Amino acid sequence: MAVGCSSEAPPTTVDLPPPCELLPIISTSPLVLNDSHETRDYLNAFPVSAYRKYGVPDAGHFFIDDVEDDIKRVIVAGIQWEAGNVEMLEKHVEPGSVVVEVGAHVGSHTLPIARMVGRCGRVYAFEPQRKLYRELHRNLALNGITNVVPLRYAIGAGEARIIEMDLPTPGNEGGTGIGTGGDEAELRNLDSFRFERVSVLKIDVEGYEDEVLDGAVDTIRRNRPVVLIEIMGGNIYETASPEVRERIRGTWKRLEALGYTVAPVGAHDYIALSNDFDAGSPAN
Repeated sequence: MAVGCSSEAPPTTVDLPPPCELLPIISTSPLVLNDSHETRDYLNAFPVSAYRKYGVPDAGHFFIDDVEDDIKRVIVAGIQWEAGNVEMLEKHVEPGSVVVEVGAHVGSHTLPIARMVGRCGRVYAFEPQRKLYRELHRNLALNGITNVVPLRYAIGAGEARIIEMDLPTPGNEGGTGIGTGGDEAELRNLDSFRFERVSVLKIDVEGYEDEVLDGAVDTIRRNRPVVLIEIMGGNIYETASPEVRERIRGTWKRLEALGYTVAPVGAHDYIALSNDFDAGSPAN
């Protein structure tokens, strides 16, 4: 029997994503502030008509209202907020790992981090302000992101307790620390969550970074993550007051005591790498 040549095209090979282990979601239930029903109702009451959608290349789409805010103003212009930090994260976020983001705002960094960890990684994004938390929650849904766990907790040291935030700062919604007059929130320390497989810990907490680090000692020692941290936001070390410089050095020393080398990567952002790496020399 003669063997002829088939004119049919060979079957197409489909490149499927490699199999990976899906990371389970850890328990994130509140310990002292049981406001889940109130929070659910608040999320469902999102006033869509008060928002417009804006896109940022390589980040995603965002619901943004007309409240004056430094980060939102950049997003409206279609620009990635703190693009240098996003590039830094690209170098250190491990696909399939956990990233913990303390101070997520509306998700300007959360969205690209979700892409970096991939479908089998997980991001835990903390934002204690109710309005910003709702906007973060809605922006994740807008982009179809399912590997981020948004959490409305303040993060610090000590036992779980209820705290108040300060009132929002005009022109800077995210520049609101723990104080009085603002939203109630449950404050937890990071160690209480028992995070595992953490490749990056990102901290932006408006001057509360020492407390966050004090409550994350076990997490850092166990996981040895890269730490990207804003220290005394708004203050440049070279021109800061002696008191602020002392605060910056104190935070730096906390990280060094945990076996890290610290280097500035922006006006008030710093990267801390486990001493297996070389991050540069400390500030004077």
